[in-house]
Amino acid sequence: MESAIEEKKYNNIKTPVEFVCLACCTCKRPKMLKETLKSINDLIVPDDIRIEAVIIDNDNEASAKSTVEEFKSITNIPIHYKIEKERGISNARNRALEEVIKLGASHILFFDDDEILDKNCLTEHIKLYENNPNAIISSGPTINKFIDKLPSYITKHMAFKQRTTKKTGLIREYCACGNVFFPVSLIKDYNLRFSNEYVFMGGEDGDFFKKASALGFTIVWNNEAIIYEMVSKSRGNINWILKKCYYNGYAGNMLKFKNEKNKIKKYLFILKQIIVIAINSIILIPALFFGLTAFFNILGTITRTKGKIDAIIETKPIDFYRNIYGE
Repeated sequence: MESAIEEKKYNNIKTPVEFVCLACCTCKRPKMLKETLKSINDLIVPDDIRIEAVIIDNDNEASAKSTVEEFKSITNIPIHYKIEKERGISNARNRALEEVIKLGASHILFFDDDEILDKNCLTEHIKLYENNPNAIISSGPTINKFIDKLPSYITKHMAFKQRTTKKTGLIREYCACGNVFFPVSLIKDYNLRFSNEYVFMGGEDGDFFKKASALGFTIVWNNEAIIYEMVSKSRGNINWILKKCYYNGYAGNMLKFKNEKNKIKKYLFILKQIIVIAINSIILIPALFFGLTAFFNILGTITRTKGKIDAIIETKPIDFYRNIYGE
């Protein structure tokens, strides 16, 4: 059951960084999780900071257990492994929040089970939090890392995130969970949780941090706190890419327009997207003369734009994360 958000505003008094909990939710991706755990073992941690890790396995069969147990034997980081039986990304993330509160951590660093943390990631998040007066939530980039050999029309596709042009210090309205650092007071004192409206769609993190921003927890972009997202053959194919493009268009627009009451604004936006699809459809076949990269990027643009339109028409979550991508 979701908890109500308290109406009080954040008092802007920063909690000292003393005990950081590294939180990761996983589901049936033990091979990827193994690489994720290796990377947290290589983190540079300030001498005066305590760290522990919480791993939430969203699989009743405990497919991550052996991977976590193996990691425990080679690390000095205390690891807390828990199983969340209720399937869905929101349920797993909320269980992680509850475990972090129980541990008494001052801050949390959230990341995913398909990611590799740069060794300086934690120190850069702490640095921004302590030195930037605006930074209550520090949000960093996730850059794709291709772990299998893939053709260039895949690796250069717009669906895969490369280095961003955003500058450190940029204030954002919302962010994602794949690389974010924030004080536990956000969840402990303000009762904020991930909404079950997005339990299999994703977008629960954007919704969560948009609400945090409204409460007064300023989100600041941190370009130096880097995490890499692994791309294997299971994702490095056109079928997955087009599904991801559609999802990106749908999820982003649903979050943007779900409370929009102005129908004219919605109709004008849809009209603009129809024009985008029409123009790209005309140039789709000619794009083949410039190679497969151009062709599939235009096809991705068409698919993503269709997702944007459907999000306004359908106005209901889709089940993108019911399937597991990767191992």
